[in-house]
Amino acid sequence: QIILPYAITMAAVGCLESLLTMQLIDGMLKDEDDNNKSSASKECIGQGSGNILSGLTGGIGGCALLGQSMINVQNGGGISRWSGMSMGLFLALGIVVGAPLLANVPVASLVGVMLMVCYSTFDWSSIRKLTKIPVLDAAIIVVVSWVTVQKDLAIAVLLGMILSALGFAYQQSMALTATTSVAGDSQVVAIKGPVFFGSARTLESLVRDQNLDATTTATKIVLDLTKSTLLDHSAVECLHALAVENYPGRLLVKMGLDNSGRDLIARYYGAQPPPYSLVE
Repeated sequence: QIILPYAITMAAVGCLESLLTMQLIDGMLKDEDDNNKSSASKECIGQGSGNILSGLTGGIGGCALLGQSMINVQNGGGISRWSGMSMGLFLALGIVVGAPLLANVPVASLVGVMLMVCYSTFDWSSIRKLTKIPVLDAAIIVVVSWVTVQKDLAIAVLLGMILSALGFAYQQSMALTATTSVAGDSQVVAIKGPVFFGSARTLESLVRDQNLDATTTATKIVLDLTKSTLLDHSAVECLHALAVENYPGRLLVKMGLDNSGRDLIARYYGAQPPPYSLVE
């Protein structure tokens, strides 16, 4: 109860920062060797194994550091595994052998070094892009930069991922559209866009706003999902609500070739038939 939560948190933050560093370094070296890309699985397995062995021998766990990695690549020209191993070896020798000399170095003198690391790490071209990219992306860049300065890089990256995911879900929910047509005794509502927890209510509103009950000649309502995809449980509940509350006994659902939506419907109802008919 005491060790496990901290261990999981440190492992997650360490992997996150290492993968971020790996992605940045790969981007810096793509012009030199486009085929030599790092492996995320090898990075996580190697870091986890090293931290476990370090803990068993009384050491302290660690992860890849963005600042040191960029200095190693930009200033030292290190692009191979030997550069990282050499950096760790010389750092260990500096701490063990050169400790008396390092103790005489004023801490204030290291401020300039840290400022240069910050200057080299920050993507200054992103400032010029703020007026050219979507507002959501610009806001995420500002928030991540501010949290990095105030708190920590790992926390900032995690927050940026959460904000990006929420922003993407919001954009996808607003991208849902519906068009209505009449085919015989049926009124067809064609839905375009993904249906998930973020767009389920939007789908209900779109279908209800079509004013389907005003069409007296149409006895059936066909919900055409051939250009849409059911992604989660909320999408199936939305169809259930439309069939039971709004159009009982009248709703037909036309599915596309994607079997994921059919599987969700089958798992939701089990052996019982849904309150609407599935048509091809």
